[in-house]
Amino acid sequence: MFSLFRSSVRPLFFVSLMLFWLPAQSQTEQTPAFISDALVVYLHSGPGNQYRIIGTLAAGSSVVRLSEQDGYAQIQYDSDKTGWVLKEQLSFTPGLNAQLSELQATFTEQSSRLAELEQSTNQLQTDLNRVTLERDQAQQELAKLSLSAERLTRELAQTQATFWQQPMVLGGAILVFGLLFGLMLPKLIPHRRNSDRWM
Repeated sequence: MFSLFRSSVRPLFFVSLMLFWLPAQSQTEQTPAFISDALVVYLHSGPGNQYRIIGTLAAGSSVVRLSEQDGYAQIQYDSDKTGWVLKEQLSFTPGLNAQLSELQATFTEQSSRLAELEQSTNQLQTDLNRVTLERDQAQQELAKLSLSAERLTRELAQTQATFWQQPMVLGGAILVFGLLFGLMLPKLIPHRRNSDRWM
């Protein structure tokens, strides 16, 4: 009977031991945490109000939870210091102060980026205005060159028209034409042979 009781109690003992050991094991894992949005949190040297106060932490401070006991959590802060705070004063999400700091950093970054984009936009607008002005000047120069080309074309046509109207040029042309005609005319008219010249 006693052996039967002992054999049935032993497994129950091991099961209960495992059930108590697992939560204790999970509570001793180090977990990043934050001090809740209370103004000031008092640090105690042990898990309870009866332990002396060893310091304070501001809201939003980043800490590491080491373990829990009697409604208190042991935390590590400033890299190597430890203390105990109420478990309700810990949060596993950043507090409002930390979120505000992140939002301010994001806002500053976005404002800087916006200023850079505005500066780039102003530079591009300046370049566009410069290119537009250069294009307008080139179009004006092209219009001037077109007018000059038309004027030179008219002057050349007038010069060619008046060239043949000058007396010396006209006389020289008639002289050359007459000389050529005089040289070519004997070749064109055949000579009649006189057959009784030697008789």
